[in-house]
Amino acid sequence: MGIALVGALAAVGVLVGGIAATRSTSVPVRTGAAAERTPTPLSVPTRVPVPEPTREPAIPSAPSDAELAALPLAFHDAVIPQLLDGTTTHPENQWSIATPKAGLVPLYASPAASAPAVATLASTVSTIETPAATAVWGRSTGQHGGMVLVSTPARNRTPGDGGHPTAASATFAWARATDFTFTAVDRMIEVDVSASTVSVTARDGTVSATEVARLGSPDDPTPTATATYIEAAYVDGRVAYTQGNPIILTGAHSSRIAQYGGNAALTALHYYPDPTGSSHGCVRVSAAMTKTLARLPVGTAIRFT
Repeated sequence: MGIALVGALAAVGVLVGGIAATRSTSVPVRTGAAAERTPTPLSVPTRVPVPEPTREPAIPSAPSDAELAALPLAFHDAVIPQLLDGTTTHPENQWSIATPKAGLVPLYASPAASAPAVATLASTVSTIETPAATAVWGRSTGQHGGMVLVSTPARNRTPGDGGHPTAASATFAWARATDFTFTAVDRMIEVDVSASTVSVTARDGTVSATEVARLGSPDDPTPTATATYIEAAYVDGRVAYTQGNPIILTGAHSSRIAQYGGNAALTALHYYPDPTGSSHGCVRVSAAMTKTLARLPVGTAIRFT
């Protein structure tokens, strides 16, 4: 089968004169289109493996409204042990401000998908009810934009807890990127504690404003080695010594004082009329500098070095 028989002979017996004779008879051979052809082997395509689609890592699920309401609020007087600090995370300025999309957004101690929410961040600043925003210090890839590491205004412990005279000045938490809107910025505030200076520095390192500041004493020091943010910039006529100049409230606390003036010992940059002496950890600057700093958006990053 499969090969044409060309010129094949078949022997046919014929009786001639009583003698058996043999005669060869040609068998017709099919030619042309009717002839059998050797089939051409089919070409079998090589299977090329298709890579699995890249799947973004999962992120923590959003708590229900009831669960969200039951979580502690991260505000300046709160102490929430699960919040992170500079010993558990390494903040790097992302030059981005995160503004909550809802009245409360959940905060997490880890970007892992299984991490439970540990606190909430409000869309307004507690007690002064101004719009809130925070600085972004890290990012983690994942679904819906992943997770971001943000500043919080709360503590994770106070000085004296467990017999330790100091406590971390600033805290951080992971949050779902989908819960915020983001604004890119190109300036930050740098407080050089060793040099007693305050500067506004651009992303390219350019300094647009700088001056000598008056800082805290060794007993009531200004925070150092701390990353935080502008929590609010506002005028409070009840604080007479500011003389109507803006108060730039930060998310950092005194590392040694648990309370000051009846509430959390927050660090602020503000005007003070006496050009001498030291503060209780705040940063005293000129009236002109308070106005310069107040023009920066809430959520701008601050580094105390």
